[in-house]
Amino acid sequence: MTKIGYNGFMSTTANVLTLLKFYANKQKSPMINYDEFADYIRRYAQHHMEENSDLVKFMGNSSNVLDSEINLLAADHQVVISQISGKDFIFVVASYVENFANIYKRIEANVAIPFPNFNDISKHVPHDIATPVPAADIIYKLLDLGHPEENIAVLYSISLAKGIPALLFPSTMPMTSLVDSALNKIQNLMKKEEVHDYFLKKLSISNPGKELSVKNFFSQFCTKPQDAMKVLQNTGDSFYYWSQFCYFLKQDYVKVKDFTIEDINILQSVGIIEVATSYYKTKATERVQKEGAFKILDQLLQNPPYYYNMTDITKFKDSNGVLLLGQYNEKELQSYLEHATHESIGNELPKLLIFKVNENEGYFILKEKVMPLIIRLSSDARVLVRESLIKMWYKYMLDWDSLPEMKDNEAFERCLDRELLDCQPVLYSLLNASFLPVITFEDQTPGHLTLYRNGSMIPLSELLMLNRQELYSDARIKLPFWYTIPVISWIFALINRKPKSQKNKKQKSATATLLEERRKEEEKKNAEKDLKDRGDPKKDRKRQLRKSALEAEKQLVPETSSLDRELEGYLHEWNDRIGKQNFDNLTTDVNALIRDYLRKVLRTLKSETLTMARIRSLAESLVNSPSMMKIHNQPALQRYIELYLVKLVKNLP
Repeated sequence: MTKIGYNGFMSTTANVLTLLKFYANKQKSPMINYDEFADYIRRYAQHHMEENSDLVKFMGNSSNVLDSEINLLAADHQVVISQISGKDFIFVVASYVENFANIYKRIEANVAIPFPNFNDISKHVPHDIATPVPAADIIYKLLDLGHPEENIAVLYSISLAKGIPALLFPSTMPMTSLVDSALNKIQNLMKKEEVHDYFLKKLSISNPGKELSVKNFFSQFCTKPQDAMKVLQNTGDSFYYWSQFCYFLKQDYVKVKDFTIEDINILQSVGIIEVATSYYKTKATERVQKEGAFKILDQLLQNPPYYYNMTDITKFKDSNGVLLLGQYNEKELQSYLEHATHESIGNELPKLLIFKVNENEGYFILKEKVMPLIIRLSSDARVLVRESLIKMWYKYMLDWDSLPEMKDNEAFERCLDRELLDCQPVLYSLLNASFLPVITFEDQTPGHLTLYRNGSMIPLSELLMLNRQELYSDARIKLPFWYTIPVISWIFALINRKPKSQKNKKQKSATATLLEERRKEEEKKNAEKDLKDRGDPKKDRKRQLRKSALEAEKQLVPETSSLDRELEGYLHEWNDRIGKQNFDNLTTDVNALIRDYLRKVLRTLKSETLTMARIRSLAESLVNSPSMMKIHNQPALQRYIELYLVKLVKNLP
């Protein structure tokens, strides 16, 4: 990097652009005679060759080397070459940018100074020195950027409306300074009492019934110069007032035939403010839309199944079926989730928590949903683990064999740990999450589940309400009677017991085995039903509908669960009626409503339209019906309806 020494000279460099800037500064003019600069750089190279060997290329007959360097700079629009009176001149863009930046700094101090244009520079300077851009494009771009463009020197020629001269603006200045200067110029105009009253009256007449609002807007803009940008960036009616105000200003000035410098200055300011107003209005609309999208995101996180990975969250849609990702971008989503998972009040946990099911997959869950989810998953897991263990233990005893968990409590707890990992990995991860002790401590719900005792988690057998002796008895009672006769059973066991090598063979867990058997049985049942209906035109439609329902089931039901288990779990979430009779009555009524609704829909329902989105739409229609509005837990009820609809269609006769 080139540095300027204390004596005002720069340290040795072979960079031509740096030397051009230095020479222009030395000559106090950005317009450099080509031959004079060539002579200067030759002498510079002779003087500093020992300090920088790269300068050797500029010694002797170096015109070709210098021409090549200058042409590269011209192609990059860092310099402009033009011929004046038969001589070649180099115009250094960076020097012009610096000069115009100083003009804008003076405008900030003195609002009466007009915006610069080509009349402010020598007539010999080529127009190529400036880059022409439409006002909307450059103002939007630089306001989005938020700061001056780095490592770039561009003099923009900003074109406004037809008939209004373009103004010159340097890239090294922030766009907010141009907008602020335009506002200050209009404010300065409004200091004239007759002008102030005239435009206030026009705005008031155009907005009957909003006179007070108009007066507040106009007064805030005119009396508080330091807050002008805040007024412009405001949401609400102010954008409409700005649009009207600019229109009235242009309307009055367009009538003028011969513009003065002041008139041009005002029209340029109006043009800038119009574009800036449009920009801030667009940003305000996007901001409101974004805030609404994040509110919908918060609501969706409260819906079943309550835990979502990043892929799930990016697929969230609003009530119109539009993806939320698009109303905010991925970076904003990441920032929002990071904030939600780290921000906390006092010593409390953040509202959104993260837990990992495995090394590669993490889930987000709202703090308030952790305990209800644990209770529901524990209830689901209990049914599956109990059934799978009884079935496996029965098979072992039928082969005159046994397992350590049948007789030993510690082995039984280890067995439950393995089974839970297989059948409910989400529950297993939650129970081992670092935040669970704090969640349990913060949970003050009456009758809440106690997960910790004396600083340690309760045994899984207690959480799942599984008793080893009861499971053993239930499996044993299925055996033929001779298995219980001591002498006979001992003899049969001695003869039929498998060799040790076969017993040590690693097998699948009980739950994994049971789930696989159920899946095969379900596939066989569906295949038989399809085969039976195939070829019958009347039943073909139902066959296609069942197929679509099976696809929807895969999206709704986790691999480690079943449709009936999910239905049972969500039933107990929304049905909070006390007493078995009341509970059963409400369940019957809701199921009847769903069946009646499906009968009507089935008349026109096609298999290709029975998608997850369609099922969700049908469920929403039912949830929002007057009959269902009194049920409190609407998200759980909606998921139940979705599952029940899938079950009904899947089991069409």
